[in-house]
Amino acid sequence: MTRTASGFLVAGLAATAVLGGVAAPAFAAEAPMSVRGSAGGQLGPEFGSMAGDPVRFEIQASATDPLKPSGTFKVSHHKPDGSLLARFSGEVTGLHAVGQVGVVNGKITWAEHPGAPQIEFVGKPVSLTVQDEGRRGDRIGWVWGFFGQPVSPLQGSAPVLRLSDGDFAVRGPVPGADAAERAEGSGVAVSAEADRGHLLAGTVRGTSKDPQFQDDPLMFSVAAKVAPGAAPDTASGRFHVTHHRPDGGLVADFSGRITCLLVGGRVGMATGVVERSADPAHVGLRVSFSVYDGARADRIGWLWGLPTSPPVLDCQGFTPFFAPSSGGFVARGL
Repeated sequence: MTRTASGFLVAGLAATAVLGGVAAPAFAAEAPMSVRGSAGGQLGPEFGSMAGDPVRFEIQASATDPLKPSGTFKVSHHKPDGSLLARFSGEVTGLHAVGQVGVVNGKITWAEHPGAPQIEFVGKPVSLTVQDEGRRGDRIGWVWGFFGQPVSPLQGSAPVLRLSDGDFAVRGPVPGADAAERAEGSGVAVSAEADRGHLLAGTVRGTSKDPQFQDDPLMFSVAAKVAPGAAPDTASGRFHVTHHRPDGGLVADFSGRITCLLVGGRVGMATGVVERSADPAHVGLRVSFSVYDGARADRIGWLWGLPTSPPVLDCQGFTPFFAPSSGGFVARGL
Protein backbone atom coordinates (compact mmCIF):
# COMPACT_ATOMS: atom_id res chain seq x y z
CA MET A 1 0.00 0.00 0.00
CA THR A 2 1.48 3.33 -0.97
CA ARG A 3 1.67 6.30 1.35
CA THR A 4 -0.86 8.18 -0.79
CA ALA A 5 -3.42 5.39 -0.69
CA SER A 6 -2.96 4.62 2.97
CA GLY A 7 -3.76 8.25 3.67
CA PHE A 8 -7.34 7.37 2.76
CA LEU A 9 -7.39 4.12 4.73
CA VAL A 10 -5.55 5.42 7.76
CA ALA A 11 -8.31 7.89 8.43
CA GLY A 12 -7.11 10.74 10.60
CA LEU A 13 -3.90 9.05 11.78
CA ALA A 14 -1.94 12.28 11.61
CA ALA A 15 -4.73 14.28 13.20
CA THR A 16 -5.53 12.16 16.24
CA ALA A 17 -4.10 8.96 17.66
CA VAL A 18 -7.35 8.23 19.48
CA LEU A 19 -9.26 7.30 16.32
CA GLY A 20 -6.42 6.97 13.84
CA GLY A 21 -4.74 4.24 15.86
CA VAL A 22 -7.28 1.65 14.80
CA ALA A 23 -7.15 2.53 11.14
CA ALA A 24 -4.06 0.93 9.65
CA PRO A 25 -4.44 -1.66 6.88
CA ALA A 26 -2.19 -4.69 7.17
CA PHE A 27 -1.07 -5.72 3.72
CA ALA A 28 2.12 -5.34 1.73
CA ALA A 29 3.22 -2.10 0.11
CA GLU A 30 2.74 -1.87 -3.64
CA ALA A 31 0.74 -5.13 -3.75
CA PRO A 32 -0.75 -5.75 -7.22
CA MET A 33 -4.54 -5.57 -7.45
CA SER A 34 -6.91 -6.22 -10.33
CA VAL A 35 -10.57 -6.61 -11.26
CA ARG A 36 -11.13 -8.17 -14.68
CA GLY A 37 -14.05 -9.72 -16.49
CA SER A 38 -17.50 -9.34 -17.97
CA ALA A 39 -20.79 -10.54 -16.51
CA GLY A 40 -24.49 -9.84 -16.60
CA GLY A 41 -27.79 -10.63 -14.97
CA GLN A 42 -31.36 -9.47 -14.46
CA LEU A 43 -32.48 -6.90 -11.93
CA GLY A 44 -34.52 -8.43 -9.12
CA PRO A 45 -37.90 -7.46 -7.63
CA GLU A 46 -36.22 -5.02 -5.24
CA PHE A 47 -35.65 -2.76 -8.28
CA GLY A 48 -39.38 -2.15 -8.74
CA SER A 49 -40.43 -1.28 -12.30
CA MET A 50 -37.00 -2.30 -13.60
CA ALA A 51 -37.31 -5.87 -12.29
CA GLY A 52 -36.35 -8.31 -15.03
CA ASP A 53 -34.26 -5.79 -16.98
CA PRO A 54 -30.99 -7.29 -18.26
CA VAL A 55 -27.81 -5.45 -17.28
CA ARG A 56 -24.18 -6.12 -18.11
CA PHE A 57 -20.85 -4.94 -16.73
CA GLU A 58 -17.31 -5.17 -18.09
CA ILE A 59 -14.25 -4.12 -16.09
CA GLN A 60 -10.56 -4.30 -16.96
CA ALA A 61 -8.65 -2.62 -14.13
CA SER A 62 -5.28 -3.06 -12.43
CA ALA A 63 -3.13 -1.11 -9.98
CA THR A 64 -0.34 -1.20 -7.46
CA ASP A 65 -1.17 2.29 -6.17
CA PRO A 66 -4.98 2.32 -5.65
CA LEU A 67 -5.19 5.97 -6.68
CA LYS A 68 -3.17 5.48 -9.88
CA PRO A 69 -4.87 2.58 -11.66
CA SER A 70 -5.20 1.80 -15.33
CA GLY A 71 -8.19 0.37 -17.10
CA THR A 72 -11.70 0.84 -18.42
CA PHE A 73 -15.30 -0.08 -17.61
CA LYS A 74 -18.49 -0.56 -19.63
CA VAL A 75 -22.11 -0.81 -18.44
CA SER A 76 -25.32 -1.51 -20.37
CA HIS A 77 -28.98 -1.64 -19.33
CA HIS A 78 -31.79 -2.86 -21.61
CA LYS A 79 -35.47 -3.64 -21.25
CA PRO A 80 -36.59 -7.28 -21.61
CA ASP A 81 -37.70 -6.55 -25.20
CA GLY A 82 -34.14 -5.53 -26.09
CA SER A 83 -34.70 -1.78 -26.21
CA LEU A 84 -31.82 0.26 -24.82
CA LEU A 85 -32.17 2.31 -21.65
CA ALA A 86 -28.51 3.26 -21.24
CA ARG A 87 -24.98 2.19 -21.99
CA PHE A 88 -21.84 4.00 -21.03
CA SER A 89 -18.10 3.51 -20.65
CA GLY A 90 -15.16 5.27 -19.13
CA GLU A 91 -11.78 5.22 -17.48
CA VAL A 92 -10.92 3.70 -14.13
CA THR A 93 -9.79 6.30 -11.58
CA GLY A 94 -9.45 4.21 -8.41
CA LEU A 95 -9.05 0.53 -7.48
CA HIS A 96 -8.78 -1.19 -4.12
CA ALA A 97 -9.05 -4.99 -3.90
CA VAL A 98 -8.60 -7.29 -0.92
CA GLY A 99 -9.15 -10.99 -1.45
CA GLN A 100 -12.39 -11.60 -3.34
CA VAL A 101 -13.77 -8.04 -3.05
CA GLY A 102 -12.78 -5.05 -5.14
CA VAL A 103 -14.02 -1.45 -5.36
CA VAL A 104 -13.52 0.27 -8.72
CA ASN A 105 -14.05 4.01 -9.18
CA GLY A 106 -14.35 5.54 -12.62
CA LYS A 107 -15.37 8.52 -14.74
CA ILE A 108 -17.76 8.21 -17.69
CA THR A 109 -16.24 9.34 -21.00
CA TRP A 110 -18.94 8.10 -23.43
CA ALA A 111 -22.65 7.44 -23.02
CA GLU A 112 -25.85 6.70 -24.90
CA HIS A 113 -28.99 6.91 -22.76
CA PRO A 114 -32.33 7.15 -24.58
CA GLY A 115 -34.09 6.02 -21.41
CA ALA A 116 -32.92 9.13 -19.53
CA PRO A 117 -32.18 11.82 -22.16
CA GLN A 118 -32.49 14.66 -19.64
CA ILE A 119 -29.60 13.40 -17.48
CA GLU A 120 -25.95 14.22 -18.16
CA PHE A 121 -23.78 11.09 -17.99
CA VAL A 122 -20.40 12.09 -19.46
CA GLY A 123 -17.95 13.37 -16.89
CA LYS A 124 -19.84 11.89 -13.94
CA PRO A 125 -18.16 9.55 -11.40
CA VAL A 126 -19.24 5.97 -10.71
CA SER A 127 -18.30 3.26 -8.23
CA LEU A 128 -18.55 -0.51 -8.79
CA THR A 129 -18.11 -3.12 -6.04
CA VAL A 130 -17.33 -6.65 -7.26
CA GLN A 131 -17.46 -9.84 -5.17
CA ASP A 132 -15.69 -12.74 -6.91
CA GLU A 133 -17.40 -15.97 -5.86
CA GLY A 134 -15.91 -18.31 -8.45
CA ARG A 135 -18.30 -21.10 -9.41
CA ARG A 136 -20.95 -19.87 -6.97
CA GLY A 137 -21.81 -16.77 -9.02
CA ASP A 138 -20.26 -13.32 -8.78
CA ARG A 139 -21.99 -10.21 -7.45
CA ILE A 140 -21.82 -6.48 -8.17
CA GLY A 141 -23.04 -3.23 -6.64
CA TRP A 142 -22.86 0.35 -7.85
CA VAL A 143 -23.09 4.05 -7.08
CA TRP A 144 -24.05 6.34 -9.98
CA GLY A 145 -22.86 9.94 -9.85
CA PHE A 146 -25.14 10.89 -12.76
CA PHE A 147 -28.13 10.37 -10.44
CA GLY A 148 -26.62 12.76 -7.91
CA GLN A 149 -25.26 10.03 -5.65
CA PRO A 150 -21.97 11.00 -3.98
CA VAL A 151 -18.88 9.03 -5.00
CA SER A 152 -15.76 9.20 -2.81
CA PRO A 153 -12.31 7.78 -3.71
CA LEU A 154 -11.97 4.04 -3.02
CA GLN A 155 -15.43 3.76 -1.46
CA GLY A 156 -18.29 1.64 -2.75
CA SER A 157 -21.62 0.11 -1.80
CA ALA A 158 -22.57 -3.53 -1.16
CA PRO A 159 -22.71 -5.92 -4.17
CA VAL A 160 -26.50 -6.32 -4.21
CA LEU A 161 -26.93 -7.99 -7.63
CA ARG A 162 -26.09 -11.64 -8.17
CA LEU A 163 -24.81 -12.14 -11.73
CA SER A 164 -26.08 -15.09 -13.74
CA ASP A 165 -23.62 -15.27 -16.65
CA GLY A 166 -20.01 -14.36 -17.27
CA ASP A 167 -17.27 -14.10 -14.69
CA PHE A 168 -15.15 -11.61 -12.78
CA ALA A 169 -11.71 -12.28 -11.33
CA VAL A 170 -10.71 -10.12 -8.35
CA ARG A 171 -7.11 -10.28 -7.18
CA GLY A 172 -5.70 -8.54 -4.14
CA PRO A 173 -3.71 -9.20 -0.97
CA VAL A 174 -5.48 -11.21 1.73
CA PRO A 175 -4.16 -10.62 5.25
CA GLY A 176 -4.44 -13.76 7.36
CA ALA A 177 -6.19 -15.96 4.76
CA ASP A 178 -5.08 -19.20 3.17
CA ALA A 179 -4.77 -19.98 -0.53
CA ALA A 180 -8.06 -21.87 -0.67
CA GLU A 181 -10.03 -18.85 0.46
CA ARG A 182 -8.22 -16.61 -2.01
CA ALA A 183 -9.25 -18.86 -4.87
CA GLU A 184 -12.68 -20.11 -3.91
CA GLY A 185 -14.46 -17.67 -1.64
CA SER A 186 -16.18 -19.11 1.40
CA GLY A 187 -19.37 -19.48 3.35
CA VAL A 188 -22.84 -20.13 2.00
CA ALA A 189 -24.13 -18.01 -0.87
CA VAL A 190 -27.21 -15.94 -0.05
CA SER A 191 -30.20 -16.15 -2.36
CA ALA A 192 -31.75 -12.97 -3.72
CA GLU A 193 -35.12 -14.53 -4.52
CA ALA A 194 -36.92 -12.50 -1.85
CA ASP A 195 -36.22 -9.45 0.27
CA ARG A 196 -35.66 -10.86 3.75
CA GLY A 197 -34.29 -7.64 5.14
CA HIS A 198 -30.66 -6.98 5.99
CA LEU A 199 -28.66 -8.13 9.00
CA LEU A 200 -25.08 -7.47 10.09
CA ALA A 201 -24.04 -8.69 13.52
CA GLY A 202 -20.91 -9.80 15.32
CA THR A 203 -17.83 -8.92 17.33
CA VAL A 204 -14.20 -9.33 16.28
CA ARG A 205 -10.87 -8.75 17.98
CA GLY A 206 -7.36 -8.39 16.64
CA THR A 207 -4.15 -6.42 16.99
CA SER A 208 -3.06 -3.34 15.08
CA LYS A 209 -0.34 -3.77 12.47
CA ASP A 210 0.36 -0.05 12.19
CA PRO A 211 3.95 0.65 13.37
CA GLN A 212 2.78 3.46 15.65
CA PHE A 213 0.34 1.12 17.40
CA GLN A 214 1.98 -2.26 16.78
CA ASP A 215 0.18 -5.13 18.58
CA ASP A 216 -2.37 -2.84 20.24
CA PRO A 217 -5.59 -4.82 20.95
CA LEU A 218 -8.62 -3.70 18.91
CA MET A 219 -12.29 -4.65 19.20
CA PHE A 220 -15.17 -3.98 16.80
CA SER A 221 -18.80 -4.86 17.51
CA VAL A 222 -21.72 -4.16 15.16
CA ALA A 223 -25.36 -5.24 15.46
CA ALA A 224 -27.68 -3.75 12.84
CA LYS A 225 -30.76 -4.68 10.83
CA VAL A 226 -33.19 -3.39 8.22
CA ALA A 227 -36.74 -4.77 8.04
CA PRO A 228 -37.87 -6.59 4.86
CA GLY A 229 -38.95 -4.09 2.22
CA ALA A 230 -37.57 -1.11 4.13
CA ALA A 231 -34.99 1.38 2.86
CA PRO A 232 -31.33 1.02 3.94
CA ASP A 233 -31.46 4.36 5.77
CA THR A 234 -34.15 3.01 8.13
CA ALA A 235 -31.55 0.75 9.77
CA SER A 236 -31.50 0.28 13.51
CA GLY A 237 -28.67 -0.98 15.68
CA ARG A 238 -25.50 -0.15 17.57
CA PHE A 239 -21.72 -0.28 17.21
CA HIS A 240 -18.84 -0.25 19.71
CA VAL A 241 -15.09 0.14 19.07
CA THR A 242 -12.23 -0.07 21.57
CA HIS A 243 -8.46 0.34 21.25
CA HIS A 244 -6.03 -0.35 24.08
CA ARG A 245 -2.29 -0.45 24.54
CA PRO A 246 -0.69 -3.85 25.25
CA ASP A 247 -0.36 -2.80 28.91
CA GLY A 248 -4.11 -2.12 29.09
CA GLY A 249 -3.96 1.64 28.71
CA LEU A 250 -6.95 3.11 26.87
CA VAL A 251 -6.46 4.73 23.46
CA ALA A 252 -10.07 4.86 22.23
CA ASP A 253 -13.51 3.71 23.31
CA PHE A 254 -16.58 4.91 21.43
CA SER A 255 -20.05 3.67 20.52
CA GLY A 256 -23.14 4.87 18.72
CA ARG A 257 -26.12 4.08 16.55
CA ILE A 258 -26.27 2.65 13.03
CA THR A 259 -28.02 4.92 10.51
CA CYS A 260 -27.71 2.95 7.24
CA LEU A 261 -27.15 -0.71 6.35
CA LEU A 262 -26.90 -2.51 3.01
CA VAL A 263 -25.83 -6.15 2.61
CA GLY A 264 -25.17 -7.91 -0.69
CA GLY A 265 -23.86 -11.48 -0.65
CA ARG A 266 -21.14 -11.67 1.98
CA VAL A 267 -20.40 -7.94 2.03
CA GLY A 268 -22.13 -5.52 4.38
CA MET A 269 -21.79 -1.73 4.49
CA ALA A 270 -22.97 0.06 7.63
CA THR A 271 -22.70 3.72 8.61
CA GLY A 272 -23.46 5.37 11.91
CA VAL A 273 -22.95 8.26 14.32
CA VAL A 274 -20.81 8.30 17.49
CA GLU A 275 -22.97 9.00 20.55
CA ARG A 276 -20.55 8.18 23.37
CA SER A 277 -16.76 8.42 23.46
CA ALA A 278 -13.91 8.51 25.96
CA ASP A 279 -12.99 11.69 24.08
CA PRO A 280 -16.12 13.90 24.02
CA ALA A 281 -14.77 15.73 20.96
CA HIS A 282 -15.61 12.69 18.84
CA VAL A 283 -19.31 12.62 19.72
CA GLY A 284 -21.29 13.32 16.56
CA LEU A 285 -18.68 11.93 14.15
CA ARG A 286 -19.98 9.79 11.29
CA VAL A 287 -18.35 6.37 10.91
CA SER A 288 -18.38 3.59 8.33
CA PHE A 289 -17.89 -0.17 8.71
CA SER A 290 -17.43 -2.61 5.82
CA VAL A 291 -17.54 -6.35 6.54
CA TYR A 292 -16.73 -9.50 4.57
CA ASP A 293 -18.45 -12.56 6.09
CA GLY A 294 -16.26 -15.53 5.15
CA ALA A 295 -16.43 -19.10 6.46
CA ARG A 296 -12.70 -19.35 7.17
CA ALA A 297 -11.92 -15.72 8.00
CA ASP A 298 -13.94 -12.52 8.21
CA ARG A 299 -12.56 -9.07 7.47
CA ILE A 300 -13.55 -5.54 8.43
CA GLY A 301 -12.75 -2.09 7.11
CA TRP A 302 -13.56 1.30 8.59
CA LEU A 303 -13.53 5.04 8.08
CA TRP A 304 -13.85 7.71 10.76
CA GLY A 305 -15.43 11.01 9.74
CA LEU A 306 -12.61 13.25 10.92
CA PRO A 307 -12.01 16.64 9.25
CA THR A 308 -8.88 15.26 7.52
CA SER A 309 -10.65 12.13 6.22
CA PRO A 310 -12.77 11.45 3.14
CA PRO A 311 -16.48 11.98 3.80
CA VAL A 312 -18.50 9.11 5.26
CA LEU A 313 -21.28 8.34 2.77
CA ASP A 314 -24.49 6.48 3.61
CA CYS A 315 -24.10 2.69 3.19
CA GLN A 316 -20.68 3.05 1.56
CA GLY A 317 -17.18 2.14 2.70
CA PHE A 318 -13.75 0.80 1.84
CA THR A 319 -13.03 -2.76 0.81
CA PRO A 320 -12.82 -4.78 4.07
CA PHE A 321 -9.06 -4.83 4.70
CA PHE A 322 -8.35 -5.96 8.29
CA ALA A 323 -8.23 -9.64 9.31
CA PRO A 324 -9.13 -10.06 13.00
CA SER A 325 -7.73 -12.93 15.04
CA SER A 326 -10.95 -13.95 16.80
CA GLY A 327 -14.71 -13.57 16.60
CA GLY A 328 -16.80 -13.20 13.47
CA PHE A 329 -19.68 -11.53 11.67
CA VAL A 330 -22.93 -12.71 10.13
CA ALA A 331 -24.04 -10.75 7.04
CA ARG A 332 -27.40 -11.51 5.44
CA GLY A 333 -29.25 -9.53 2.80
CA LEU A 334 -29.88 -9.46 -0.93
